[in-house]
Amino acid sequence: MRNKKITILYAFLIFALFLLAIFTIVIPKLLDVTPYVISDSKMAPEYNKGGLVFVKDVREPIHVGDTITYYENQGKAIKTRRVLAVDHNIDGYFVKGDNSDKAEMGLVHERNLIGRPHFYLPYIGFLADTKVMSILKISLFIGAILMTLSTLLFQTEGKHKLRQQVD
Repeated sequence: MRNKKITILYAFLIFALFLLAIFTIVIPKLLDVTPYVISDSKMAPEYNKGGLVFVKDVREPIHVGDTITYYENQGKAIKTRRVLAVDHNIDGYFVKGDNSDKAEMGLVHERNLIGRPHFYLPYIGFLADTKVMSILKISLFIGAILMTLSTLLFQTEGKHKLRQQVD
């Protein structure tokens, strides 16, 4: 009975990790989108801080009211904002957060544009952080070793009990 519970728990954990991998790795590749973390709450409630926004390259022209994701501060920050105005003379956009009273300082140049948000998953933005990913990989590796060892231990324990019953 104990072995059955452990097996069910392991199966559930593996399935949950499998679903997480599908949502964060496989589906974005199939849909040709790139995940980015929402780093502030200026686009709340549509995009909350800590969420994961999946951005697709821009193929059509950007219009006033569209939401865009772009690099800021020479690529050090990535932001998602709504377009207030389009300047066709210098290929740029004036933007503002939905949850902000003032427009962002400066102009978002076309060369800094990443794309448009395609879809959004709240609360799981921490998964895109490289430090968290490293810790998660190490934890999964250690967890896999522990699951394997415990499975081997329970199998030998079960075989030992079976031998005692036969004797």
